[in-house]
Amino acid sequence: MTVPQKIINVDDHEPARYAKRRILTAANFTVFDAGTAQEALNLVAEHSPDLVLLDVHLPDINGIEVCRRLKSSAASASILVLQISASATSAPQATAALNSGADAYLIEPVDPDVLIATVRALLRLRTAERQLAESNQRLEYVNTELRRSNEDLQQFAFAASHDLQEPLRTITSFLQLLQLSLRERMTDTEREYFEFVVDGSARMRQLIGDLLAYSQVGRNATPASLVDLSQVLQWTQENLRKPIAESAAKVTSGVLPQVLGDFALLGHVFQNLISNSIKYRRPESAPEIHLTAARASEQEWQVSVRDNGIGIEEQYHEIIFAPFKRLHGREIAGTGIGLATCRRIIQSMGGRIWVESLPGEGSAFHFTLPVA
Repeated sequence: MTVPQKIINVDDHEPARYAKRRILTAANFTVFDAGTAQEALNLVAEHSPDLVLLDVHLPDINGIEVCRRLKSSAASASILVLQISASATSAPQATAALNSGADAYLIEPVDPDVLIATVRALLRLRTAERQLAESNQRLEYVNTELRRSNEDLQQFAFAASHDLQEPLRTITSFLQLLQLSLRERMTDTEREYFEFVVDGSARMRQLIGDLLAYSQVGRNATPASLVDLSQVLQWTQENLRKPIAESAAKVTSGVLPQVLGDFALLGHVFQNLISNSIKYRRPESAPEIHLTAARASEQEWQVSVRDNGIGIEEQYHEIIFAPFKRLHGREIAGTGIGLATCRRIIQSMGGRIWVESLPGEGSAFHFTLPVA
């Protein structure tokens, strides 16, 4: 059963107050009458009404001042105030009432249907505002829990990957020592098995390192600074000097801009995309990798890394950015975290990353960054 909404009916003129009371009661509202401002304030404190129907001219305190007091108090600020007057009928008087916090203003005599329609419209607005506030409160709670959960997962990934590195490093080191020590006494099959073990431990170490890098993106974010992408590319080429030379890759670029971001993180993105272009090259031709940049909007640059590699089928264009999603087996080295880390880095800088590619026609990875 719906509880009737409460209205305080404030008017020092008894016949007018009585008439409005009858109209409001007939519309199924619970009505409390007040003949003075002080009586009205006392009733507000006692009953916490949904709406106050407030006359402007009262014998003790002006109705506009009463409205101002109600709206300035945290306990009553959300109560709707409908000011009404038979004498204060000018536009400046109505403006003063509305500027003092009144939610609506009516001039008497008021048609009963108009009065009830106005009251109901205001109450619908109040109900909608309450529902919105409750929804926002629930959303804030969910967001807080999501942030906490995400922080816990990041901390777990960091701790797990960090704590696993040391014992794995020990295992790898002793495996390599054993391999050197026993090489002359092992059969060809035993050497092959041993190489599988050493290779597996190395891949596990790489996976843990990549997982650690992925978990750290955004944890200790530094303020964005001015970054020259041509310098980032130069730094990346120095880091990849050996694979570039071994594959005879040709890395070129157009004019690259200055952007807002983090030099080291953008270096990680460039290094991952360029090394992928080298890894996923066509066997019959050397890799050709070209970087360009163009304004996507007044606020963004779009940077593109294009290659002449094996390409990617369209159905995998989104999947490849998910952690641990790889399209190839062990014949091509990788952990499946590189592109996921790139997406996380670009998103942390307010951008987005995507790919355009067809099998046998190379790939173009695009990402956006804020204009400096």
